[in-house]
Amino acid sequence: MSDLPGFTLPTVFDNPKGWGPSTSQPTLNFKDIPYVPFSKGDKVNRVANWFTSSDGRDQRDGGRGGRGKQGRDGGPQTYGSNAASSFVYQAEEDEQSFSMVDNRGAALKKIGVRAVHGDRTRGGRGGAARGPGGLQRLGHAGGRGGGRGGFGGGSGGGGGFRRRYGGWRDFGREQHHRLASVKPTDEWELIQEIEFSRMANLSFSIRNVKEMGTYGKAGVYDHLYDRVNTRLERPLKPSSTIRYDVTASEDPVLAKIASTSSDVKVFATDAVVAMLMASTVSFSAWDIVINRVGDKLFLDKRDGGPLDFPSVNENAIEPPPEAGDKAGSINSATMLAAESRDIVRKYIKQITSKDTIDLEHANPFNEDSNESDADKSIDDNAYRYRVFDLSARSEGSDDEGEASADASAERCFMAVRTEIDGFTMIGNQKQRQLFIRALTQHDINATGAGDALDWRTKLDTQRAAVIAIENKNNSSKIARWVFQAVLAAADQMRIGFVSRATPRDRTRHGILGFQSYTPSDLLAQHKLSEFRGWGIVKAIVDMCLQLDEGRYVIMRDPNRSVICVYSVPPGTFENDDNEDASTAAPAADDASEF
Repeated sequence: MSDLPGFTLPTVFDNPKGWGPSTSQPTLNFKDIPYVPFSKGDKVNRVANWFTSSDGRDQRDGGRGGRGKQGRDGGPQTYGSNAASSFVYQAEEDEQSFSMVDNRGAALKKIGVRAVHGDRTRGGRGGAARGPGGLQRLGHAGGRGGGRGGFGGGSGGGGGFRRRYGGWRDFGREQHHRLASVKPTDEWELIQEIEFSRMANLSFSIRNVKEMGTYGKAGVYDHLYDRVNTRLERPLKPSSTIRYDVTASEDPVLAKIASTSSDVKVFATDAVVAMLMASTVSFSAWDIVINRVGDKLFLDKRDGGPLDFPSVNENAIEPPPEAGDKAGSINSATMLAAESRDIVRKYIKQITSKDTIDLEHANPFNEDSNESDADKSIDDNAYRYRVFDLSARSEGSDDEGEASADASAERCFMAVRTEIDGFTMIGNQKQRQLFIRALTQHDINATGAGDALDWRTKLDTQRAAVIAIENKNNSSKIARWVFQAVLAAADQMRIGFVSRATPRDRTRHGILGFQSYTPSDLLAQHKLSEFRGWGIVKAIVDMCLQLDEGRYVIMRDPNRSVICVYSVPPGTFENDDNEDASTAAPAADDASEF
């Protein structure tokens, strides 16, 4: 029994916190051998994995189509894989400086049909914000949800489309290209370009105005038209009378002033001066002919040019198409301008037909006509000639406007022919001068209607909205009318509302109402300044007085906010003046002069 080997129990070190030997009391035999710790929560699957994840046999534990005991990476979990391993290879060199060069282009993100066209279901609060056309923007929270979605969206993200593009009606509209009023030729020489931004801060005050007399005869306003409304519509009557619109260089009264007064150096009509004063708010093209004769300066217009015809919806987002776009259309820009010109003439004659007042002098344009033969070419218009002081300020001038001898060479006056459309009687003797014009409505569904309301149904109930839309669509035309009333020193402006009887007939119209203003109130309403207008006129006149003797053209660029000054050969536009003699024809129904 003594030869039997003995058995001695080894020393066991208990590890109450885990499995295996304790780290505080390592076994000497395993002192230098690395050990991978593990947790009791680890799933024991296999001690060693000798198969790759691509091997089909690796899927036998999960069965066909199943994941089995696979981990998050798709392969079976190795025993102890969730712990830090001491056997991990450590690179001897720093690999952070290594980078792979990828010359492939970035892959485009595929956007689904639903994301492009938007969710057309009702959206609640907190929906995703949507950009133009309901295109969903990821990563942005919506305000009041996506709304109804689609084009336009709701009150949340969909409003961005309207703010950027002006509403769903403006989607897909092409940029309107305006045509020039006159096309420059190779013989024209560009002298100067004046940007609108340079004219914005100009200012000038007219201190002295001299009356040169009134000519012709004017009618008295019939107060029966104060009761006209949409329910008591008055048809617009045809008129056989005419209203001459002679340019400044052909006016006999202005010619007489030019020959008798040496201080008056500039001559123009109210339409030309008002166009210059309202040039910064104009959108359509226009032109003015400058005739430099000696030390005199004549600001003329072309017969049949843009200044003879009031524009329609010029400032609308989508103005009426030009004549070249839809030739022969009754709703084109040229046809609407001719129609508006005829309506204004008929309207003035109709509402001032109660009585007639003869002014100081006879009409200067009727001297050659024989009234005994009942000539139909008699002008029934009334004119008021005024002289404005455009001289530079000097200390030697007194309150009467007389300059000292040393400053007499710098004196400059401008004679302007203004219009008197009628008078309104207050009592039996006092008269108030009127400036009368008319706004027109053709077809609210036609291109270029400017989203206008139907006057026949909305003028009485929503007058403020109707006037606001018209002020927006015709701000340039109304600005010209206001400045013309200021030049004529009119006491009151009356703007009528005249609409077609049917949208397809441009020959029959009805008077639906009117709106009266004072020129100063309408200036403030449109944020216009008389001083800034005179500043533009003063700057243009000073520039033209420095030009050599000859003929020049000032024209507004149709697609840029620029005024161009050209030097043109003598005799330019003379053939056009002869061809456009029909401009003064009464109530012309065609626009052949265009």
